[in-house]
Amino acid sequence: MKNDLPSQTEAEDALNAVHNIQQNLLIEYSPPVWLRLIMSLSYGAIFFGYGMTEHENNWALAMIVGAIIFTLSTALYYYLYKIQGIKIRIIPRSIKAEKINAYAAIGFAALGFFSRFLRTDISLDWAPHICAATASIVMFWLLIMLPTGETVVEEK
Repeated sequence: MKNDLPSQTEAEDALNAVHNIQQNLLIEYSPPVWLRLIMSLSYGAIFFGYGMTEHENNWALAMIVGAIIFTLSTALYYYLYKIQGIKIRIIPRSIKAEKINAYAAIGFAALGFFSRFLRTDISLDWAPHICAATASIVMFWLLIMLPTGETVVEEK
């Protein structure tokens, strides 16, 4: 009965093999670029609409359409990973991924605030354009670097 249990080195080797398979799968498979681009542009449209909105005008519609497209494209993104057998984690496991997600959340919150504040209070009419472009570029970069919310450990 005792012989059925693997030794510590065998267990470590098995865990390393599973980890390597997961990392290789993340490196080999990625959703199409057009989907990541749609997600990024619709996310930027939310920031742009928020920065341009005054009272009840048509820019609120841009926010609503951007949010709907972002939600649908995110669902498709999640589904494409799910059919490959990859689980996307909402809360990351590694400290590095948690830090990156926290910095991204703070950065996106600041972009949203400055998108509106700079245009309405300081009269910089181009601020929503810059903030929306920045949000789109950062979102696209995050979708490339952290496709499942976890960092990919590269072999040295």
